[in-house]
Amino acid sequence: MSASDPTPSVLRRKTAAGQQQHQARSVTVAKSMRLSIAKVGLDVFDMAIQAIGLLVEDRSQEVCIDMMDAANLLVLLDGPQGRVGAAMIDAALVGGVIQQQTMGRVVPSAGAPRAMTVTDAAMCAPLLDALFDKASAAVEDEADRLLLRGFTFGARSEEPRLVGMALEDAEYRVIRLTLDLAKGVRQGDLVLFLPLVATHDPDGGGLDGSDEEGEADSNPRNMTDVVMHLEAELMVQLCHVRMNLSDLTSLAPGDTVLLPPGTFPATRIMAQSGKCLGTGTLGQVDGQRALKIDREPAHAKQPQRRLSDQPDVEMPAVARIDMGQGGVPDMTDMAQMEMPDTMPVAAPSEIEDMPLPPVDNLPDLNALPELDDLPDLADLPDLGDLPEIKSA
Repeated sequence: MSASDPTPSVLRRKTAAGQQQHQARSVTVAKSMRLSIAKVGLDVFDMAIQAIGLLVEDRSQEVCIDMMDAANLLVLLDGPQGRVGAAMIDAALVGGVIQQQTMGRVVPSAGAPRAMTVTDAAMCAPLLDALFDKASAAVEDEADRLLLRGFTFGARSEEPRLVGMALEDAEYRVIRLTLDLAKGVRQGDLVLFLPLVATHDPDGGGLDGSDEEGEADSNPRNMTDVVMHLEAELMVQLCHVRMNLSDLTSLAPGDTVLLPPGTFPATRIMAQSGKCLGTGTLGQVDGQRALKIDREPAHAKQPQRRLSDQPDVEMPAVARIDMGQGGVPDMTDMAQMEMPDTMPVAAPSEIEDMPLPPVDNLPDLNALPELDDLPDLADLPDLGDLPEIKSA
């Protein structure tokens, strides 16, 4: 058979058939996710979870950020060698997982979805941890195993913008699972964003971050390192100034606005959302503007009551005052003091002989105003209508 013959040879047909059978039996990322999510539902939550839809594709960082919805639960994933992934869980799935853990059953969703909280993320953390653990052990290909291995729940993110700041890689493997909870009671999507990994290290190191001698990196990056290197925009608010609309519209570059007194010691630190994060004093250090943040004393949140806590009270120590001989007597000795049966009383003669202080500037009693004459008794009304009183 010539090479130009379009009919495939017998050997080629056998090879293609064997390759198809091997691909059908091999466990890929999609198949491992489908099988693992069902095992997680039974083993971890005692609930039927079925993947009714699954899609695996590679997307850029910008596309991944556009796919995220703030109404769902956004989670950062902590991976090996400092790799950071993300997960987006539908609000309906979050409610079903929480209901199964608290009430032991799942009820249909009613009303508009509520805002996600840190508690919701903590309740869904076992779902993500168990899913990556089982799926990474089920795949056969080494590249797929490196893609899924080692990812765990990291932290909840409030908005997609913060997730985009944490995702530093150019491309990500997006795994979208459409899940069914409790045999059709609730349905929603679980989307995973995992950074792609190379199958070899061009510098000669291993995939696990080790060098040529097999020594692992002594300082691997973790979620804390990634979060602490994120940029956070804060605003320093000096004060509020009330102005008329005409004065406000007439402002021009170079105009001076008078600030009320006491502005710099009462500076407020504001977030982009308008929430006050703290206060401080505005000043300068080495010719540059600086803000000294007010620190709340420790005893304001945790009162110190023991003698051993005295150095941590952050209040000045008060020395004991020596009262001397004329000080307050010890109250414990009052019980031993003998009280006399009768108290001494001064004699009447002594009281009469006591000199009285002079009294001056008393008003003259004869200077009282004169009173009018009383009316004549004959002018009183007749009392003949009164009832007669019989004497006994």
